[in-house]
This record gives sequence, C-alpha cells and structure tokens, in this order.
Amino acid sequence: MMTKKCQIAGLLLLLCAAQAKAEDAAALPQGGAAAPEGEAAAAEKKAAVDATGSGDEATAVVQDDENDAANSDEGYVFGFRNGYVHAALAAKEEWTDNLYNTEDDKQDNFLTKVSPSVWFTLPRRSKRPMQLVTDNTAIGGMQYSQPDVDSYSKLQAYLAGTIDFMAYSADSDLNHAEGDLDAMLQYKPIDPLTLQLLDKYNHSQDIFNLAEATSKNDRVYDSNLFGAGAAWYSEDRFSVKAGYRNFALEYDDAINDFMNRTDNGFDIAAYYEHSDKTNFFVQYQYIMAEYDKKKMADNDNNFLGVGVNWQSTVKTTLMAKAGYQQVDYDDLPNVKFDNSASDFFFETQGIWQATFKSSLLLNAKYSIEQSDSEQAFSKDVLAFRLAFDHRFTERLRGDINFVYENSDYNQFSGATRSDDRWYLKPELQFAVNKWLFLNAYCSYDTKDSNYDGLDYDTTTVGLGLRGSF
Repeated sequence: MMTKKCQIAGLLLLLCAAQAKAEDAAALPQGGAAAPEGEAAAAEKKAAVDATGSGDEATAVVQDDENDAANSDEGYVFGFRNGYVHAALAAKEEWTDNLYNTEDDKQDNFLTKVSPSVWFTLPRRSKRPMQLVTDNTAIGGMQYSQPDVDSYSKLQAYLAGTIDFMAYSADSDLNHAEGDLDAMLQYKPIDPLTLQLLDKYNHSQDIFNLAEATSKNDRVYDSNLFGAGAAWYSEDRFSVKAGYRNFALEYDDAINDFMNRTDNGFDIAAYYEHSDKTNFFVQYQYIMAEYDKKKMADNDNNFLGVGVNWQSTVKTTLMAKAGYQQVDYDDLPNVKFDNSASDFFFETQGIWQATFKSSLLLNAKYSIEQSDSEQAFSKDVLAFRLAFDHRFTERLRGDINFVYENSDYNQFSGATRSDDRWYLKPELQFAVNKWLFLNAYCSYDTKDSNYDGLDYDTTTVGLGLRGSF
C-alpha cells in the first residue's frame, strides 16, 4: 500500500455548470465530482471502459459491474432503492484470446472476478451523487474535467468502496485483489457559498502490454486524489470557483519507481450567466508535478482557457473549453532535451438524450500529459470516447462504447513513438428483478504503434451477474 503522504488541501475545479442543473434523476458517477445520472450517466460511466484499469493509456476507468443499473429513472427495474446504505455483490467470468496484449505468442485466459461493494450517502438517495475517476498520466490525476455535484441540502456526505478479487486460469501467480474508495463532503454555510472535499483512493495495476505491465512486471500501484474547493454563486450573473488539488502516485516495485510522483495545483474560474441555458467562463490552472526519483523531469503546467456550458434541455448538455498549455521542465543530470513545451489544448463533453429510451455521450480531449515510459519525458494525447445507451424494454437495455486514443511520446532521444489505440465494447443487460441483474458483453481492443512489438489485437467475451441489496 502507498506510504501515507501528508495531503494538503486540494481542489477540483468542477466545470460543467450546465450539468449541475440537471435533474436529480441525472446525478452519478469514469471518471472529480459527479457525472449526470439517468440513461446519459450510464452511458458516461460505461464510456470510461474497463479496458485499462490504470489510466496509463489515458482512458479513464469506472467499475461497470456495480453501476450498470444504478443510474436509470425510478419506477423501472434498472435502479437502486432509495436509502442511506446500498450494497452489491457482482461476479463475472470472461475469456480473452490475448491476456498479455502481445503481437505474438498470444495467451488465452479465463478471468473470474468477484466484486463486493457498498456505498453510504446522507441524505438518502437512490443514485450515487458522484464518482471520481483518476488517470495516472494526466497532470493532476484526471484526464477529463468533472461536473458539479448538485447541492440539494445544506450538508451532503458520501462514502463508497469496492474490492475486486481476480483469479486467472493462465497463471495463478497473477491472482490479486484491486480496490478503490470514494468520499465526498459538501457543505453550504450560507446560500451563495458551497464548500467541498473530495477524495479517491485506488489500488490497481496497469494494463498488460509489452510497454506497460507484463507477466514479470505487473505494475501494481496506489494512487490518491484529494481535492478541496469553494464556489460562490452571486445573485447577479457572475460566479467564481477556486481551489486546490493533490494527486499522489506510487508503484510497488522499484523497477517502476521512475513514475512515482506527486502533483499539486490550483485553479480558478469566473463564470458569466448569459441565460438560463448558457454560461461562459474563463479558467486558469497551475499544476506542478514532482517526481520522487529524478529519473523523470519535474514540470510546471500552466493552462489558460475559455469555455461554455450549454444546456438546451434538462437532459441535453454540452461543455467545451479550449486554450493554451505551457509546460516547463527541470533539468536532468547528463540528459539533454527540450525544457519547455506549449500547445493548444481543448476538451469537450456532451450528453444528448435522443429519446426517453436512448442517450448518446461524446467526450474528446487533447493535451500534454506525463509519461509512462522511461524513454520519454512527456506525451501528447488525443482522446475520444463515444457511448450509446438504449433501453429496449423495461428489463432489457444495451450500450455500445467506443474509445480512440493517440499518444505521441516525446522521447529523450528526440525520436517520436506514436501509438494508436481503438476499443469497442457492446453490452446487453437484463434485469431479472429489482435486485438481480445479468449482463453479457464482448470487446475488441487493438493498438498500432510505430515501435516493433507494441502492436496487438485482443478479443474478450464475458458474462456477469450482480445482486444489489
């Protein structure tokens, strides 16, 4: 487990003000604060596919087996009961034709996964008020900005935990347990002011791949994201949000200690309410990455951007922002490389409730991120994810998730390594009743790299069930 680090107050600037206005039937999880609920939220968290489990490929991950039915309208079998404490037990069996994601010598495997979970909320709710999603290579620990947590009362508290027990048929030495904890405390001392504390702890391992985790080096890590922030909503058209965040990452084995780091930063944003449906904002962020071992360069990241939140209806929202990112790197002994980098960055998040039964989510982002390769000091990441969710009947629903990522590694040698990854996952979910759910899925995961040996094609199929209490 990760050595305890003195957590300093941190902030997570929660950008999607438009999404914060969404109705309570739309408040949940991949990825700072909360994602909208309902059909759209199910799509969002499913879009943060469980393909990586690490964030190393810049794809955020959410435990999908517990949350499949947590985000739909009440009155349907897909949904949790209203209460203070919610528990679930999930199990899945999946087969893959390429366990280690290699180009040659593929190893098939049956994975058995059992996942007990529990979450507590005050006041009582039928939906999760938030879900934090971390990403190891994103500066500050998060690839995508997180929308606000709706405040319906003076005080809100939330605590959730999940443990995943995983057993492999190919090699019992791979058997292990992963887990995560989420926590949130929100308080309104006076009506215009909202204060918030957030925390996400994760014990996991990187995705298998020759350049990442292997059978001999599983890259087990612990990470913790902590944030504290404040928002002031004035009676006129202006509002302000500001705060600080801390992200700590530590790998178990010394061979991976070049990635151990702590990020600290703050951000501030001013909002202008153009109308009930639209607000514009300007945001500044400063985040510093400090590595434990001086094998990688410490760096300062400055972001200056403008954006818009638009909500055409209670179930159709869009957030878009763009601006300038400046990165300054410290010197490394006996290593010469470009000590500064700058680029245009952008991010967009949209949810479209096409019909009462169908929703579509689209997220995209481009920015300079931290490296997960000892040969590179950074990487430029373009990430795109699309999720479509449809309820066929009261008991049967399906979704399709697609993720594309391009990672261009800026190597110390001056050469560029470029990886393209595509991930596609269709899934069906059937509610036997209000507490028992079945699901079946398949996925196709492929990477194309200009470096020999990093390409792979992997197919996975699985069956699962989950009981909620």
